[in-house]
Amino acid sequence: MQFIKFSLVFYIFVFSSFVNVHGQEKEEFLLDDESSKELNLLVDQILQKASRPSSSPSFKKLKNLVSGAFGSTPLFLQTLENLKLAEAKKDEAFSGFLPQVQSSLGGGLKSGSNSNGSSKNIKFSVSQLVYDFDVTGSRYSSTKSDAMANEAKVSAKRTELLLRLIEAVHEVYRADMQLKLSNGYVDARKNFLESVKMREEVGGSSNADVLRAEAKVSESLDQIPFAVRKLENSKSSFTELFGNISLPSEMYQLPDVAQLSLVINEENISRLFPIMEIENSLRSAEMSHRAEKRERFGSFRLEAGYQNSDTNLLSPQEQSSVMLSYNLNIFTGYKKTSKIAQSQSRVNSLRFELERLKLEIRREMEESISEYNAQAAAVLSRSELVRGAKVTNKINKELFELNRTSITDLFRAQEEYVGAAKNLLDALIDKNVSYYSMLAKFNQLLNVFELGI
Repeated sequence: MQFIKFSLVFYIFVFSSFVNVHGQEKEEFLLDDESSKELNLLVDQILQKASRPSSSPSFKKLKNLVSGAFGSTPLFLQTLENLKLAEAKKDEAFSGFLPQVQSSLGGGLKSGSNSNGSSKNIKFSVSQLVYDFDVTGSRYSSTKSDAMANEAKVSAKRTELLLRLIEAVHEVYRADMQLKLSNGYVDARKNFLESVKMREEVGGSSNADVLRAEAKVSESLDQIPFAVRKLENSKSSFTELFGNISLPSEMYQLPDVAQLSLVINEENISRLFPIMEIENSLRSAEMSHRAEKRERFGSFRLEAGYQNSDTNLLSPQEQSSVMLSYNLNIFTGYKKTSKIAQSQSRVNSLRFELERLKLEIRREMEESISEYNAQAAAVLSRSELVRGAKVTNKINKELFELNRTSITDLFRAQEEYVGAAKNLLDALIDKNVSYYSMLAKFNQLLNVFELGI
């Protein structure tokens, strides 16, 4: 009977000890789960942006942010000066149609063998082009085409600038979130180390587990300096373009664009800034070539003049004249022939460049669509990977608490979980940037932000 009582007391003691230890382990699991709370919140935030893009701030906020900095950048101001320069060249070419007026006034002393005295001379002349076989008209048309080519070039530069601004905003967000994920991972590893130490005290883990957990903490800390460096570099790039304003901490919604404007056809290709630049440069070269050829025929000008001379030695002389003159360069040492050949070569070169550029741009447009579609698909697939890694990580935690899996498997699950989250973040950023790059390839980026010329 005493043996039965002793056995009963022994079993009750063992059972209560098991319950206490098991309860302690459950508490440790909850502690570890709580330690990953910040990390899980960050991952859930990324997942939400992937599954529900409408939950992000509106595109209008990004538009206001970028538009405010766009007009004050040195590159934008430089494009304004380029437009002014093109207009000034047009005015210079147009001056060939207008009368050319010259005057001179002089005075001095003259001496002769018999007398000395003062002298003065007044001259005034007007010259007006009558007909030059459309040389001046061709050159003016060439200058206008140059101005249009310059305008297309300016629009292309502004598109590049706008894309840089957009990329800077996204890169700051990427670097900031990557650093937060790394910090959350470090905190989770540190708290897990503490729970492993507590398990060691009650016999649930070995000292080897503690050493491995400490090594993993050091490993996670090793990522922090690189994440900080990337964030600082992205901040520097952002400040270079935006100035000293508050850094963005969000990723914004994408704008809606009509599908017809994203179709690859001859009409859309002909409207692209690089194509417009080359086409206008080709027209300019053709007009210059036409002017060079027609300049061989000479020109008719109407000239009028007035001159008054007084030397004090003779009576004042006054002359006035009006005449129609024909000017022609008979021989210039083959200079004109060489200039005609050069202008013809420029025309041919630009024609070949236009054909080459059309093929290149068509390929780039196709690649931009493929890139965006690939990034959009990557967001979907990586979202599923994150969800799967999250479940796997949770299961491995539970199995580890029950001593049903090794700490190595748990570490691997944690690394896959955080790595999947970082890859999803990269896919989200790359998807947005590739979308804006695609709009740039189709000449829609400036229109979306309402920043066209």
